[in-house]
This record gives sequence, C-alpha cells and structure tokens, in this order.
Amino acid sequence: MNRALPLLVANWKANLPPGEEVLLAGVIANDARRRGLLPGSLMIAPSALGLVPVASLLQREHASLQIGVAAQDVSALEPGAYTGETPATHLLGIAGAVIIGHSERRNLGETSTQIGKKVARAVAAGLMPIICVGDTAREATIEQRYAEVRAQWDELAGSAAQAGCSLTALLEAGTLVAYEPVWAIGSGASADPELAGGMAAAIREGSSDQMQILYGGSVRAAHAAPFFAGAGASRLDGLLVGGASLSSESLLDIAAALGSAQ
Repeated sequence: MNRALPLLVANWKANLPPGEEVLLAGVIANDARRRGLLPGSLMIAPSALGLVPVASLLQREHASLQIGVAAQDVSALEPGAYTGETPATHLLGIAGAVIIGHSERRNLGETSTQIGKKVARAVAAGLMPIICVGDTAREATIEQRYAEVRAQWDELAGSAAQAGCSLTALLEAGTLVAYEPVWAIGSGASADPELAGGMAAAIREGSSDQMQILYGGSVRAAHAAPFFAGAGASRLDGLLVGGASLSSESLLDIAAALGSAQ
C-alpha cells in the first residue's frame, strides 16, 4: 500500500453473499481505473466467505491498482483443532491486513484482552492489524471519550505485549488504529472532525507519535475531506468506511474527496 496517501478501507461486513462481493469488487476496480484511483490508496475487507475469491480477482485481473485486501477478523489461537477459527497464518497470501476489535465484535462479547491476543497473532504472522477502538455514549464529555478509548487501548496493548507483541513490533507491522465512535456507526451522522483529530492525538499520546490513525463512523463523500485538516499529533491517515463502501460510486466519491481519485 502507498502509505503516503490517505488510506480508504472498505469494510463490507456481512452484507453481501460472496458472489455479489466478487461482482462488486470487479465494478469498483473497473471504476477505479476509469477514475484514476492512485495505486495503493484503497483496501477492501470482504466477508470470510468472499475473502478468497475477491483477493483472487484483484490479484489476477487488477494487480496494477494495488487494491489491498483485509480480513474482518482473525483467531487468537494457533492452528489446530479449533472448529470455526481462522488462524492468522492461514490468511497469508490472501490478505495483507486484518480488522481486529471492531465494535460489532465487541458487541458480541469480545474483550480488549482477547483483541490484544488476536493482534499479537496477526503481527507474528506478518499481517498488518487494523485495530478498532471507540467510545460508546452519544452524550459524553471530551474527557470521558478520551478516557474510554485510552482504557481500551491500554488494555489491548497490554494484552498484546503479554503475548509477545511490543509497541515496536506494532509499529514495524504498519499497524493502523481506527477510531470509530460507536454512537455514529450507521447513524448517518459522523463525528466532528475536531473530535476525531483530538482522539487521534490522545491515542498517539498513549502509544506513539508514529501510530497511524483512521476514522470510521458514517463516512460520506460530502464530509470526508475535513477529517484531514489536522496536523501533527491530531492528523488522520485514512478512513474506515462501512455502508458507503457497498456502492462503487459512493466509495470512489470518498476517494475523490481525499484526493486519491478523480
């Protein structure tokens, strides 16, 4: 991936069956070529069933676009007799990254301790983690939001460290931290860019100035650009997009707003 560009990560969640995911990936790739998408500025996270065919299509027919592929989750366990699990090493050659700790996984009971273990497995396997953190209350003070996210980060980073994955290892793996305010996801209204920038600074204060931060939460093209007005510790390095990524037009409109497509 071209890390000098804002990175757009499309999280398709479990919205489409795998055949439709392949079709959508093809449409996005063709539209991306037509609109001059800059190589390395887009990553797609299909469902578990769509991961292999989507990755195969992009590698086989659209390699020049350098569209990355991410898994939506990974196991905290090593390969073995664990029915239904997806070990990190089994993703090699298919996905280069993996989303870990999305709020929708937390809502199903996943803890920051488990997330840290998954992060350690991903890094050890050579995958780039996209670690999600976020505040939950629609009405809260800035200090309360910062404290909630910092607590999540401290717990998961501590868990990863106990599993042998240091902060240095996280940075070397190209780790991305996605700030996703849970109250904004699916609401149609994103967080204020100033809040997102402040959260980026708070995350870096608790980790490293070099940590790369994404924003995710009801992102639309009309209000994407202001998220990149920040500088220094409050800068953002990309966007994690959910619902808007299910349309090639809306996804590439966001890319255009970021300056990575026409």
